[in-house]
Amino acid sequence: MIETILQDKNVLVVDDNLINQMVVKHTLMKMGAITDIAGDGEEAIVLFKKNKYDLVLMDIQMPLMDGYDTTRYIRNQLNSSVPIIAMTAFALKGEDDKCFECGMNSYVSKPFTLESLNNAISKVFNSDIVISNNPNIISNTNTSVDISMLYEIAENDEAYIKMMITTFLENLPMVIQKIETAYASQDWENVFRSAHYAKSSLSVIKIADIFEWILTIETNAKKMIDLHTIPGLLENIKTKFMNVEEILNERFSFDSKSTIA
Repeated sequence: MIETILQDKNVLVVDDNLINQMVVKHTLMKMGAITDIAGDGEEAIVLFKKNKYDLVLMDIQMPLMDGYDTTRYIRNQLNSSVPIIAMTAFALKGEDDKCFECGMNSYVSKPFTLESLNNAISKVFNSDIVISNNPNIISNTNTSVDISMLYEIAENDEAYIKMMITTFLENLPMVIQKIETAYASQDWENVFRSAHYAKSSLSVIKIADIFEWILTIETNAKKMIDLHTIPGLLENIKTKFMNVEEILNERFSFDSKSTIA
């Protein structure tokens, strides 16, 4: 069991990605925390007004109200000094400064490790948290799937790991379909948002090639460049994903057919 200062602490997790919500909540539960989940900044503010929190874990890129604006509201309108740790997939130069400028206390870049998340928590509470790693990488000649983060936080809870992987296998094809639909209608904002959502999931269950292709789609949609390359990248992802399904089905004895078209 992880030694922690979060025992019986109330923590608000603000993230629009289901996989991230499940991972962070399970991690915090193992650390003894009591956790609430908000899917966006507006929901977070509603919960924050109703409850007292000892810590907030705040995603940056969210619909309706992003992490920066939510933090500013908590600091300026609610006059709260609660520790806030930013979680962002954009590891860009100056991003950490932007987080601190809006009132956040610490910062972790996605895909983050359990160790880096706990180091950030330790920093804001001025305490040491020691985490041991237990990598678990499943591979064949074509693909590697890194689920070490799941094993780190689950402490060999196979039922939880299977639930997470089942959710991932069901969720990613739906997100890919959303990208294809948005691309067909030239809805670049939703191409970007859907790719960002998929990238967040891939920061937990790590498949390097798919992560890079999704990152390229996200970047191209955001910057409106090389949009013609997106269909080819999606085909690459779908082909690779079928291999990922095979690897994970064999490892966890799932009896399921491919869900990706």
